[in-house]
Amino acid sequence: MRRFVRWSLRGALVAAVLAYLTVVAYLMANEVSLVFVPPRTASPIPSSLAPHLTQVTRTFPGGATGRLWVLDQASPANAPWAIFLHGNGATVGSAVNVERYEHLRALGLRVVAPEYPGYGDLPGTPSEDGLVSAARDAYAWLRAQGVPPARIVIYGWSLGSGVATALASEVEEGGVILEGAFTGVDDRAAELYPWLPIRLMIATRFASRDRIARIGSPLLLLHAQDDTVIPYAHGERLLSLARAPKTLVTLTGGHIHPNRADKARYEAALRAFVGTTLGLATTAPDR
Repeated sequence: MRRFVRWSLRGALVAAVLAYLTVVAYLMANEVSLVFVPPRTASPIPSSLAPHLTQVTRTFPGGATGRLWVLDQASPANAPWAIFLHGNGATVGSAVNVERYEHLRALGLRVVAPEYPGYGDLPGTPSEDGLVSAARDAYAWLRAQGVPPARIVIYGWSLGSGVATALASEVEEGGVILEGAFTGVDDRAAELYPWLPIRLMIATRFASRDRIARIGSPLLLLHAQDDTVIPYAHGERLLSLARAPKTLVTLTGGHIHPNRADKARYEAALRAFVGTTLGLATTAPDR
């Protein structure tokens, strides 16, 4: 009987180890599809934006195709720009992003929003390098139009916060806005799977914690305290790691819709930030 029990325990241990290693192997083999959830069809152009929208086709080094949504203002002619970097599970034309373009345009900013490789109808496989390259291209396009860095705000939401932090740590800009930002994909994955050696497994990190101190412009963090996708503690840690001037504005409304649920506070935070960093009048422009 003792021999039977001993062999049964050994068998159970071997089975548990094999199951554990199978889970590790599966997660590592499917990292791209687990980190990135790109819609594979382009969103239709909203009628509210159509009169103001120009789509600019871009070619990245190596021949990959990119696209910019460029949203202009009727006035003023020298309106500053926001580079908007959207999150996962959406395209540049998704309604949740369009809402935010409208908020920015209502404050008098022009918007350029790059689509990521592998998102919508763009070919390619999403990757950290690919998303950051799309952001760099949007910045390069603005600079080629003669826009000075001081007239550019970089706005990153959710996964786009990692893209925005990477870009802002490399270039000059007038300010940075991060909404629903994480300290790193690996940090969040480790919280979700504490029983796995996530930091040894994952290659896609978007390690904003390591980059945010290199941002030299004013920083605004917007984070909902009831955000269950990216916990509020991530925003607090980024605030502690960032250089001054920096502000964390606490919202409600979860990860997706604090701009709706806490609209007054969300818009007031944006208005105060662009007014201070860009000297932008806060009256609504001619749209």
